Amino acid sequence: MIRVLIVSPSSVSRREIERAVAQDPGLALLAASDSLESPDVIVLDPGTEPELPLLLEQRPSHDTTPLVVLLEDLEHDAGARALRAGARAVLPRDAAPEEIRAAVQAVAAGLAALPADLAIALLDGKSSDGAHAPLDTDGTLTPREREILTLLGEGLVNREIAVRLGISEHTVKTHLAAIYEKLEASNRAEAVATGLRRGLIML
Repeated sequence: MIRVLIVSPSSVSRREIERAVAQDPGLALLAASDSLESPDVIVLDPGTEPELPLLLEQRPSHDTTPLVVLLEDLEHDAGARALRAGARAVLPRDAAPEEIRAAVQAVAAGLAALPADLAIALLDGKSSDGAHAPLDTDGTLTPREREILTLLGEGLVNREIAVRLGISEHTVKTHLAAIYEKLEASNRAEAVATGLRRGLIML
């Protein structure tokens, strides 16, 4: 059971998202006032995009709960900014209920969810309005390491990565050790999350 907390300044929007989430028996809604349980995923609808930085700023620094963010306008680098701020999934505010549920399930599994246009723009090194926005800003990972990190994000195990890339499992493990060290990650999920936040990979 995936526990989901909906956060929005709009009660109307919050109820709509709650209805979408409630249609999946594998998802359980948590009330904002419930201090006994911690959510597995937070769905954040900031209403208008300028409010997003403030809402994320109010989030405790130790809170690493995966975020699904709904934005009014994914253009003008808003989607990329949301990802840099810690979102693991970005969707338009008019996303269909099944898209919201799929995004919640994806981030709960350590993956990411992005609209195709946004993903393609980021992979091309541009924001969705065409402005240049390089992905790998610190150049820590080699192309092969980014390739392996992407496959990790897709849920592949070492053996499957080795088969996909035509290399040995030992080589995969060597690359993983380097990835963990460079990203200061202790496990696969943390490495993928860090790679997504830094824009090193896009799923």
